[in-house]
Amino acid sequence: MAKAIYGGPVSACNTILTMPTGSASLLPDTVSHPLITPYVQIALLAALNGTGGSSLGDLADAIPAHPQPISAVLALVDAGLLGIDLVSAFDASCRVWRNPPARH
Repeated sequence: MAKAIYGGPVSACNTILTMPTGSASLLPDTVSHPLITPYVQIALLAALNGTGGSSLGDLADAIPAHPQPISAVLALVDAGLLGIDLVSAFDASCRVWRNPPARH
């Protein structure tokens, strides 16, 4: 049996952590998606705050370390957090905006 260390009541190896399951997010206005972390989502949403919208290229520049920045933006579009201009040509100048929060 492992001894407790650092004055804790049980060994660190014996602790059980319960994690939420499903698609519920831990942060408001974020989604659970394998391509994007909450940090990336917040960076994208922050780039759109206070503006009427932004270009797809500018949002990709907001997350320079991401391996698939366009896919990250489109994941938020699929989740309904962002809207995208589907009428114009799909390129770096394509307009993206933040959708209003859903009323429950």
